[in-house]
Amino acid sequence: MRHRYSLVSILVLFALTFVVASSYADRPAAVEETPSGPIQKIEVTKIRPSAATPVCQPGVNDPHFTMNYLYPPDDEYYTLIDPATCGCAEQGAVLATAAHMILDFPEACSIPVSVAIVAADLSNPSCPVPMRGHYLCAPVDFDIEVSNPGGYDFVMPLDATCCITQKAFLLITFREVGTCGSVPSLYVSFGCDPCTSWNYWPDGALVDLCDGYLLGNPNMYVDAACCGVVPTLPDTWGQLKALYR
Repeated sequence: MRHRYSLVSILVLFALTFVVASSYADRPAAVEETPSGPIQKIEVTKIRPSAATPVCQPGVNDPHFTMNYLYPPDDEYYTLIDPATCGCAEQGAVLATAAHMILDFPEACSIPVSVAIVAADLSNPSCPVPMRGHYLCAPVDFDIEVSNPGGYDFVMPLDATCCITQKAFLLITFREVGTCGSVPSLYVSFGCDPCTSWNYWPDGALVDLCDGYLLGNPNMYVDAACCGVVPTLPDTWGQLKALYR
């Protein structure tokens, strides 16, 4: 009888393992590739860039090699943004004036993306997690386009009015494949820092990309300027109501 229960336990464990492993089963595994050439910078001018002067670039800006991992539609990539690294005075708040992502295109084509900043779940301070749908800066749509194969650092101006006072995540969503027969590859860093880069795929789940998915963090970062925070009024709710009687 003891052996029968042991077998059942093993089968249950195997089934659970299969469910977890198959959450991304229909998504191709990441493949390391050779970059197409030097990285060029492209400014995607959909909206007027902010006049604020950037003082830092929080995120990941360390392109070393490329990995084929994009899988539109609605393929979401998150990168941790920490305002504390910018050295701004007072609350240390920063305004994201533009978002960057470094990609390698195997062909001339265009692909639609959206860019936003979302809040971070800081219940575990050592490992912030993106809060999907909790926008600090609303999504802005872009079409990123290249006329020749190669590596490109896309600069996407943000019409943002929000000051980020604590850790948050830059979100870039690949909405469709666009005109690309072969989707671009991600430029990634040398080595992968956990709790920094996350991915959500509609048929999968929110995953830490350093947990066995990629060999490095995708290159995503923001141009950030210092900004002031509107102070909270010290009045009580009763005092505020009295002002409008």
